[in-house]
Amino acid sequence: DWLPTDNCFVTLDNKIKDKWGDPVAKIRTGFHPHDIKVGEYLAAKAEKVLEKMGTKNISSGISGAPPPNLQAGGCRFGDDPENSVLDKNCKAHEVENLYVTDGSFMPTGGSVTYTWTIYANAFRVAEKVKEHAAQL
Repeated sequence: DWLPTDNCFVTLDNKIKDKWGDPVAKIRTGFHPHDIKVGEYLAAKAEKVLEKMGTKNISSGISGAPPPNLQAGGCRFGDDPENSVLDKNCKAHEVENLYVTDGSFMPTGGSVTYTWTIYANAFRVAEKVKEHAAQL
């Protein structure tokens, strides 16, 4: 998993509007310099394995381009609206009745695939939504 960095964020694009005239999301996906070092290390190890297997003409490359996997961290959760978008139950601090159940509540997925964590959290949040709806 890539390390969290302030070089990844979502802003509003004031030049491009949706069909209702509102600015669309503008997503910046950067990388931490350590991610490149890890990629170089893993590529070198993989090349050695392939060489031992008899592979010829091996080439590899490392890039800071976003990986084609799950993204996390766009709506971090926490107790303080000053540094988080969601509360501990993934309810938006600033928008009443908005819950987020994708991977964006986590700053990072850690070192493993976190699809099941997203599923589990979605079920947990669904229970909170049901509790909230019952009070209305």
